[in-house]
Amino acid sequence: MDSRVILLVEDNTRDETLVLRALKKGNIINEVVVAHDGVEALDYLFGTGIYEGRDPSSTPQFVLLDLQLPKLDGLEVLRKIRADERTRRLPVIIFTSSNEEEDLISSYNLGANSFVRKPVDSEQFLRATKQLGLYWMVLNQVARVLIIDAHEVVRDGVKKILDEQPGITSFGEAGTVPDALRLVREQDWDLAVIDPHFGDRSETEVLKEIKQIRPDLPLLVFSMRSEEQFARRALKAGASGYITKDSPRSELVKAVKKVISGGRYISTNVAEEFMFDLESHSGPLHGALSEREYEVLRLIASGKTVSEIAVQLSLSDSTISTYRSRILEKMGMKTNAELTHYAIHNKLVD
Repeated sequence: MDSRVILLVEDNTRDETLVLRALKKGNIINEVVVAHDGVEALDYLFGTGIYEGRDPSSTPQFVLLDLQLPKLDGLEVLRKIRADERTRRLPVIIFTSSNEEEDLISSYNLGANSFVRKPVDSEQFLRATKQLGLYWMVLNQVARVLIIDAHEVVRDGVKKILDEQPGITSFGEAGTVPDALRLVREQDWDLAVIDPHFGDRSETEVLKEIKQIRPDLPLLVFSMRSEEQFARRALKAGASGYITKDSPRSELVKAVKKVISGGRYISTNVAEEFMFDLESHSGPLHGALSEREYEVLRLIASGKTVSEIAVQLSLSDSTISTYRSRILEKMGMKTNAELTHYAIHNKLVD
């Protein structure tokens, strides 16, 4: 998408002049390409006719389309835009003097994003055009999303769901932590959708590394784990949202929109667990553990020895033994067997 270009399809010289003046008054500095008939508009979009050689993959940010056009009317132009894979998601705003209800219904049936009737009064026309331009410039900001997950099928699924949403125009993928960190370091992203579970690394460690590289990058955790303790730790590590993989498609889209706009989001089932903890005024026993203690607990419960844990975390055996002692004391337990039983019962390990 060429985010600098607005395509105005208008054959009326007066209306063209008013639109250009209104956009200028609104400090919308984008280049405006004007097509004076339906054929010229399609030539521009598809790189044909007088625009032969133009790259059709470079679509305008949005189209302001009149209906009453010479050569090819606006509804037929809209029909052809929606029929072509390259332009089917291109925002099209019908901006017309038509008062016919049939035109409004036909426009929406063919996939128009908005239908706006042109005011007759010149001043009202200017105000309406300015507001319309500002609205679509803000609403239609493009977004670049990085999808981080060890499983290709999950990455493809997330991309397919988000690719159907307007405004998200490009994706990056990473199946390993090193690839993820490299892409975060080398490119700018508006959002990262991430399952931080990679087996050999703790979830919070992965999230923290990303935030160290890009502190302002919003992270939406997309995880199989529905237990609130994982969400709590992910949010503490810098995530802006947490959603489980058994959530409906619509909830993933809602979460992405919320987080990418600067908000926070927690999926419904996890939020219910948060509320249960608040109402009960008590959290799980492992809630008192530090991040490192929690990580050691999970490794003990997975069957690893003190030496194996020390190697994995690059610490000494004595340091791991100290962590183990603190964990047992904080949780009121005496043996690794008790820790393992607790971790399995509370779904802290796979």
